[in-house]
Amino acid sequence: MNSYKITNITNLVGKRDSKFNTVVDIEYIDNRIKKTIKLKSGETVYLTVSSLPLSIHRLRVKNLISISEINAVELAKTMDDLKPKTTEKSKTTKRPVVVEKKSESVVKDIKKTISTKKKDTDDKTIDD
Repeated sequence: MNSYKITNITNLVGKRDSKFNTVVDIEYIDNRIKKTIKLKSGETVYLTVSSLPLSIHRLRVKNLISISEINAVELAKTMDDLKPKTTEKSKTTKRPVVVEKKSESVVKDIKKTISTKKKDTDDKTIDD
């Protein structure tokens, strides 16, 4: 099985060309199942098949896609680069929570203001 890097290059053709920025359908057979991949302009797909079908060669001749054969080492390297990397720093570094101790007088003042607010609301009665 060979690995191929297939890139849609319709974004590189002239602006006045009818195929400018078109979506290209790549059809191939995988285990007796016909599969289709839609490539937008500038997208790249890595395909591992025994041989490329004629439809892909037609797209290459029309200058809509570029094909390059890559080996297994390069394929593994690119797949590792595409995987999202998790860093241990983000997991281990936590911002310390700063808790300030307030003096007793400040706490008493806060309690007094809260209690007076409650009394003010409790004292008000509506006379009809």
